[in-house]
Amino acid sequence: MKQITFFLAAIILAITTMAQAPQGINYQTVIRDGDGNILPDTEISLQMTIRTGAPDGAVVYAETHDATTNAFGLVNLVIGYGVPQSNAFADINWGNAEKYLETAIDLDGSGSYTIIGVTQFLSVPYAFESNHSRSITLMDENGNEYEVSVDTLGNLFAGLIIEDWVCGNPFTDTRDGQTYGTVQIDDQCWMAENLAYLPEVSPSSQGNNTDPYYYVYNYQGSDVTLAKATANYQTYGVLYNWPSSLDACPADWHLPADAEWTALTTYLGGEGVAGGKMKEIGTSHWNSPNTGATNSCGFTGLPGGYRLTSGTFNYVGDFGYFWSSSEYSTTNAWSRYMYNYTDNADSYNGTKGYGHSVRCLKD
Repeated sequence: MKQITFFLAAIILAITTMAQAPQGINYQTVIRDGDGNILPDTEISLQMTIRTGAPDGAVVYAETHDATTNAFGLVNLVIGYGVPQSNAFADINWGNAEKYLETAIDLDGSGSYTIIGVTQFLSVPYAFESNHSRSITLMDENGNEYEVSVDTLGNLFAGLIIEDWVCGNPFTDTRDGQTYGTVQIDDQCWMAENLAYLPEVSPSSQGNNTDPYYYVYNYQGSDVTLAKATANYQTYGVLYNWPSSLDACPADWHLPADAEWTALTTYLGGEGVAGGKMKEIGTSHWNSPNTGATNSCGFTGLPGGYRLTSGTFNYVGDFGYFWSSSEYSTTNAWSRYMYNYTDNADSYNGTKGYGHSVRCLKD
């Protein structure tokens, strides 16, 4: 069995008052193997243990959860709703000492759990603490201390969710509500789907090297709603000319430079083999033979084809071209492409008027 590593995706504290909802802490995590590959659609058991005073302190509560990772290796559960193994969640005294969450995993259903991480709770769930204390001392901006009822805090924070987004979680683009899978590859965080941001759309007969243009493969109109209803949009996203690609990524994400693409392919073993590790497996979208495709890094590269400056769309199913932000000349810019007959991920300088796919990289 491969070594399994546990990447903390997010701990979410859903703070509720005792009268409003059962106690629980929403918890998310991404499961990967020892090579950093996500484990999608995998049945696992997790044991969540809360210790007090130190990472190896006394156990104040423990429970188990049977769960299945989703397509992105993500697991969602609520601490406090599992099968209790020791004590009761409602009896935890959150205020008497620091608390630590120890997570252990069982991958084969044997009942033998391996500890894979210990995380300190950095804030007290105040509504939970209301079991043990009726007020808390706070400090104002002038350094003056004052008492606040815990019940008041519970009411103020009821329903509040505090989330620290971590790569591997889905990401939602607030501009249009599109949600994308994400994947951590070495020290880079990539979107695991082609960008689908479409503020406007043009028929392929329109375009140039200097103004932004947006295309959907084989769509020849200018109605964004109709373009988004096509199967090509829903599968492959948008084809951008280079000027439109430069500003297409959402806030806190960017179009990768050629050097950042090189960092990715180098980490995956070089251009001659990286494409296979980046391509979606099978022939649902890639035409046969889809040489070398393993998608071992989770990039899930798709063959969205491209739009030529002549106005024609070509090679959906055969090629996936992806813009970089790096200019080659006044008329050309660098991109990367994958092909169904090789496992390469080669660099290419194409005319800025071409329509290529976009993958965004986290800032």
